[in-house]
Amino acid sequence: MDGSKKVVVIGSGPGGAGAAALLAARGHEVDLLERNPFPGGKCASFEKDGYIVDTGVHMFSMGPYGPHGDVARIAGGEAEWVARNPAVDIINCDHVLWRVYQNMLGPRGICWLGSSIARGMVADRMSPRAAAGRKLLERETYRATRRYGPCEALRTLVRIVRLDPGLVDELDDVTLQEFAHGLWDEDAFLQELAHICMVLMVVPYDRASAGEFLVCFGQMLEKQALSVPRGGSREVTGSFIRGLEKSGGILKLGREVTRIVVENGRATVVECAGGESFSADVVISSAGIKRTLELAGEENFPGEYVEGVKGLEYSYSFITTKFGLDRRVIDAVAPCISTTPYLHPDHMFDYIDEGTAPVDPMLYVTIPTEWDEYAAPPGKQLVIMGVPGPIEATPGRIQQCEKILDRGEERLFELYPRVPAHIEWKMRYHIGHTAALTGKPTGECIGLAQSVGQTGRHKPSPKTPVEDLLLVGADAGGRGVGTEQASASAIYVAGLIG
Repeated sequence: MDGSKKVVVIGSGPGGAGAAALLAARGHEVDLLERNPFPGGKCASFEKDGYIVDTGVHMFSMGPYGPHGDVARIAGGEAEWVARNPAVDIINCDHVLWRVYQNMLGPRGICWLGSSIARGMVADRMSPRAAAGRKLLERETYRATRRYGPCEALRTLVRIVRLDPGLVDELDDVTLQEFAHGLWDEDAFLQELAHICMVLMVVPYDRASAGEFLVCFGQMLEKQALSVPRGGSREVTGSFIRGLEKSGGILKLGREVTRIVVENGRATVVECAGGESFSADVVISSAGIKRTLELAGEENFPGEYVEGVKGLEYSYSFITTKFGLDRRVIDAVAPCISTTPYLHPDHMFDYIDEGTAPVDPMLYVTIPTEWDEYAAPPGKQLVIMGVPGPIEATPGRIQQCEKILDRGEERLFELYPRVPAHIEWKMRYHIGHTAALTGKPTGECIGLAQSVGQTGRHKPSPKTPVEDLLLVGADAGGRGVGTEQASASAIYVAGLIG
């Protein structure tokens, strides 16, 4: 096409692979470079003894109806998505407290949620625009409940919270903890909120942005599509790469980028280990904003930009134990099980920064074979247990991860005592493995923390001060749950190039 460009994309996670696929579909010449011998970054899967095992612990909040599905459809490489109903069992004190269906809230819950949020938006802490939004939220949710029933009330609530920039912008500057304490004073509910926040954003609720949480939660409620791709999480990026190659783009594995060459203020060349180099009209990096700064050289950026990047904080990690079981041991109603620690909500995850193991760990357990029977050999079961963990991949923190997983496994076996007798194999995957995968000294789950000061208008722009060097992925440009914000970023970045 006229005006086509030579684009080099660094990293084949959802952001990088998504941007590469979209740009190739528009006629640009695209090389997608991946340091590992397989694509996907932190959203990958591998095969072990006939099992398809995710590197992480994944379920996707919007499935095919969110940015993952949008990128795949535009690029021409769709995946097959699998949903179950109910989607999640939330366990508190060894009992199922909440069985999460795709249509998650009944009439009482909708009225309670709408009125509680409306009451919690304290006028003296909000701008006149946001205070007006609070009244709109209260009035319209009430009217929808009275006139059209609970489903319409839910849609009204989600629409107002998600799409009113004034409300969301105001709440981006408030922690979820601060916001929640203005709504409820019951520890039981606050425990669940802190728990859900960690699942969705991998950040304790005393740091998480209330605005970002409501956007993420609202998207999940609206789409009603908690699901996974058949074939494992690798199929998210796999669908993008099929679209990339269909359009003539090239995936190049085993290319570890060592430098982004900047000449006269613009990115011109990407150099890889072994001396291979790729010239480019545009360089797009999904290596993370901090790593991209290192690759391009701090001296090529304004000092204020460098200091701002260095001050950004990462999400926590989710460390995992994967179990291959010789039979279907956990007779699950839902394919995902999550436990709420019986701890004060404000201190539920203190153990992470303290360098210790939790007394009562929060478990996030997926059973991929409950979605996809082909995720394991016939008659067998795959279980992946995740526990929130630290970030820095130092020897001390890696040792802490082992202790956290020890305690996590103990808790899992308390809930499901038949599991140990049927383990064919088990393996652990923690921050050390993630750091080796990404080439960074940290093992965070998502990327930049979705915390106050780092979301919405505060989130780094995909455009860097270096001309023709763009960022893509969870660190720049998008909102959403986990990898979904990376795919949203890919759509945005592709639009910038045209």
